[in-house]
Amino acid sequence: MTPPQLNRRFYLPELDGLRFFAFLLVFIHHHPLVSKVPVLSNLHTYGWIGVDLFFCLSAFLFAKLLIAEHKKTHTINLKRFYIRRFFRIWPIYFLFTTVAVSIFISSTDITSNLSLRILGLFTFTDNIFTAIYNYNPIPFVPHLWTISYEEQFYLLIPFLILLLVRVSPKMRFICFFLSMILLNLIRTYFILDEISHPAIWVLPITHFESIIFGIVLGFGGFNYLKKLCKPEILGAIGVLFFCVICCIPNITETSYWLNITYPLVGLSTTFILFSVLDSKLFRVFFSMKTLVFLGKRSYGLYLYHYIGNWIGWQLVSYLKIEDTSALIISFTCSFVVTIAISVLSYRFIETPFLKLKKNFEVIASRPI
Repeated sequence: MTPPQLNRRFYLPELDGLRFFAFLLVFIHHHPLVSKVPVLSNLHTYGWIGVDLFFCLSAFLFAKLLIAEHKKTHTINLKRFYIRRFFRIWPIYFLFTTVAVSIFISSTDITSNLSLRILGLFTFTDNIFTAIYNYNPIPFVPHLWTISYEEQFYLLIPFLILLLVRVSPKMRFICFFLSMILLNLIRTYFILDEISHPAIWVLPITHFESIIFGIVLGFGGFNYLKKLCKPEILGAIGVLFFCVICCIPNITETSYWLNITYPLVGLSTTFILFSVLDSKLFRVFFSMKTLVFLGKRSYGLYLYHYIGNWIGWQLVSYLKIEDTSALIISFTCSFVVTIAISVLSYRFIETPFLKLKKNFEVIASRPI
């Protein structure tokens, strides 16, 4: 990269649009009434793949940004990296969890198990407690194991990138290959030991393909595919893999099928991401202003959507609606409320911290 290229802002608006679709899959997966619609039932059952799309996007972007930083400065500033993550993730996460936990403990007797779950939320270890005790029972927070998962990933990725940029492409391939074998062996041990769901799903050592493939994509490891087929075809293959996933046992069932499901999930999300990056048609579509606007607020959308779903459900219950219109009203209300809360959160809570985060950028990234 030439000096002018290194100083340019690294921002791909189409990825914000893709982020919104990742959130939409999760939203459909968690909405309580979508399963009753035949056309959407598979999206409801397998919409968890939106989480993997988030993981793949994060891994790719961190790899690209940290590689660019290393090319510019010949190192990776760990202090600045962690400060940027602090300003992006922590403020609304701790505000949200503090409010949720405060409301919960004001009306519930706290047992030792609940104390552990609260501890997990505030120490970014909720995914570990989820693996042991199942999803967090505190209202509005069972999905926050993903934030713990990503925070654990953030601890490691600058060191991983710093190591990988300093070795040859051949050695890089060996590192990725050996990592995949080792982690697959760990997952197979979990399967042999019949460890029940959601343990394999919530731990980085057993649920890793989307992260690893995202890093590989950031290093250009899938660029050879450009010579084999058009990006639109690659995107179609990614969607086809998703359809295959919908036809085999779900991740809630511990079986050897998981050693097929998770690699397919990783390839599906990676191929879709790759096609969006490389297809002019997809870039234009996912760069539409509305999608980009919502995608920039995807963290808030994800964080608050359980509240939106609860409000939508309460509305339907209050109106005593039981026919098909219940789904439409509940879904619409939940969606609108989630967006409204996220927009307000982004404007009044996140934006001041994002402005502070800008002071610690080495490579200029997404505008606020």
